[in-house]
Amino acid sequence: MRVYSMKDIAEEIGKDKSNVYRYIKKNNIAHTDVKERTLLFNATQKNTIIKGMTSNSNDDVAQRSQHDQHNEHHSETDNNTDQIIATMQDNIKNLKEQNALLAKQLESKDKQLDEAQKLIDQQQQLNLSTQRLLTQQNEPQEVKQQTQTKQKSTEQTQESEENNDYQKKATNKSFFKRLFDN
Repeated sequence: MRVYSMKDIAEEIGKDKSNVYRYIKKNNIAHTDVKERTLLFNATQKNTIIKGMTSNSNDDVAQRSQHDQHNEHHSETDNNTDQIIATMQDNIKNLKEQNALLAKQLESKDKQLDEAQKLIDQQQQLNLSTQRLLTQQNEPQEVKQQTQTKQKSTEQTQESEENNDYQKKATNKSFFKRLFDN
């Protein structure tokens, strides 16, 4: 009876020795003999290992293709996500620019409102002064005459005071003249 090592089985399948060892451990396949720390298997065990690993490799290919499809789907999703993120960042940038522009416009409008308020205040002052002038013009004649009389009497009082001052000065001059001319 011929026995086969894991190395012999691996070479026949075209796989690595460690893959054969993992398959044997995973499926609990018993060895027939051990020679110098090398596990040996009979022909039946060898055929079972080969059959299992080749069908397993077909399953691996199917799993890999599914895995690849899954990865492609994820990479498409990642690409879509990246595109969405880039679009959102552009939107944020545009919104910030619009916000800055609106803030400048608001500041300009505030200045215009301040200027308009100043103009309104000036207009109100002009209206008040115009109203005073109109009321003075529309006063009854008697009030005007009384005001004019008061003004005349004030002017006369001022004139008489000036005359008194002049007379006093003249008297003073004559007094001095009397003192020094003699």
